[in-house]
Amino acid sequence: MAGRFCGSSDPSLSALGLSQLHKLAETLTHLPLTHIFSSDLRRAQQTANFIAVRAWLPVECLPELREMQFGEWEGLDWEQVCARDAAYAERWMAEYPRLSAPGGEHFEAFRTRVRAALAEVVTRTAGGCAAVVTHGGVVRTILLDVLALPESSLAGLSSEYASCIELRLCDGHWRIISEGGLRQQQTNS
Repeated sequence: MAGRFCGSSDPSLSALGLSQLHKLAETLTHLPLTHIFSSDLRRAQQTANFIAVRAWLPVECLPELREMQFGEWEGLDWEQVCARDAAYAERWMAEYPRLSAPGGEHFEAFRTRVRAALAEVVTRTAGGCAAVVTHGGVVRTILLDVLALPESSLAGLSSEYASCIELRLCDGHWRIISEGGLRQQQTNS
């Protein structure tokens, strides 16, 4: 599904994704994990299960950690999206993230879901240390809040697959402790 809209689609990890698991697990060894949370989609579950075996912890599934749903664009690449409706695709690019893909999840609903999932992680972890295995859109949405960025910055945030961004909640505020895999680009918005 590389290069395609893969929100609620449920493919397994690719060969590259599987090869990145050992490095990711090694990155997490310095953390005193008490919990592992995961999206219920297969690619996240595979990653979480790999970490869980090494950490001797169960995986707690949170469907709210799923990627944004892209509706009619699920499984399509950008060329296919443009071929279907070039005018809407151009409008989507100009208005992102305020305009959803046709039949897809609206960003505000997605953001509300992601915020609720993060609050649930905090509640269930109760002062412990959690690994949260999720998707790029979820990570970018969390980072918008953590970095206090406007929605227009969303397209400029990205994280590498199988990377780890370490966050810590201190006095009700999130701080980035380690930015492994985080990339921020300047946008014109």
